[in-house]
Amino acid sequence: MPWLPEAIWRRRIESEFSLMQQSGFSFAANVDKTSYEITLTLPGLEKTGSLVRRRDGHRVRILLKREFPYAGGIEVTWLTPIFHPNIRPGDGKVCIQLVNQWAEGQTVKQVVDALQHLLQHPNPYSPLNHEAADYFEDHPDALTAGEPPALKRPRIIA
Repeated sequence: MPWLPEAIWRRRIESEFSLMQQSGFSFAANVDKTSYEITLTLPGLEKTGSLVRRRDGHRVRILLKREFPYAGGIEVTWLTPIFHPNIRPGDGKVCIQLVNQWAEGQTVKQVVDALQHLLQHPNPYSPLNHEAADYFEDHPDALTAGEPPALKRPRIIA
């Protein structure tokens, strides 16, 4: 995997941090400015058992690896519980086209913009979480309706 020379990579990391500071997003970064924890305040869903409920606060980690800004140099992980077709249950890995088809000119701010869009517009046709995909196919207005409907569970007949 290609790497930028250290001095150029550091300038790029500083530039990303500066863009994030200007963005208005709520975030914290590590000292090296390679790990961001972003807070998104948008409606999403979380699931406990068969109960699906609305959650308006979300935390996401964006990690800029040494390969950044090249493909494979950015990792996005959802930190708070979420029930979403494009976020893998268990480890919170996020599937978004912007990261999967990364280009060197893209920015961390663009990733956060894409995460907001993903949160508001789940794609049940390209799922990492099949249960959530089925739920959003059955309830496409789950994020905009009042209280989200409960999960359908199979009936057990004895």
